Amino acid sequence: MGHSLFLEHHKELLREAAVIAEEMTSDFFKLTPNCWRRARYDILTLEELEQDEISSHALALVAKYHGCHRDRVLKSAVFDFYRICLQDHNILKALDSCPDLSLLPLLLYIITHELVHVVRFSRFQALFEAPEEQKHEEERQVHLLTQKILKPLKSPELPRVMRYYEENRQGGWQYAHL
Repeated sequence: MGHSLFLEHHKELLREAAVIAEEMTSDFFKLTPNCWRRARYDILTLEELEQDEISSHALALVAKYHGCHRDRVLKSAVFDFYRICLQDHNILKALDSCPDLSLLPLLLYIITHELVHVVRFSRFQALFEAPEEQKHEEERQVHLLTQKILKPLKSPELPRVMRYYEENRQGGWQYAHL
């Protein structure tokens, strides 16, 4: 078994995947830079996560926080802030167990998928604190949207990632609300 943390070459692929994922998601939803200001997010790897942002099975999870500018006291100054928490250990384990998967398309899928959640939460198209059965339906919707967003890329490896996702999804997404 390999490493459980991303190394520098993994992080280079992650940066590449993040740029493509944000661009594809922006194009699909026709997002302006202003929309991203409403849907503030950060992408973090395992070494940057808090203990309650670590999952034993998810490839990634979204954590939601409330932020406020230091010198503002008004309720209207509060904003939502999302952390896309990549689970390096589970992603690397998935690559070990499926030789036909490679890291870049897998990261591209994962980040796009989580960005779709962030966009939907920030636009109130989905509730972050949804009941369990709604989470399953939301997860299905997000998977379909992720497929549509990535379809124009015509990558021969993406269908394998989609198949992996279909076969291995374990009852929907995991959240940390902090």
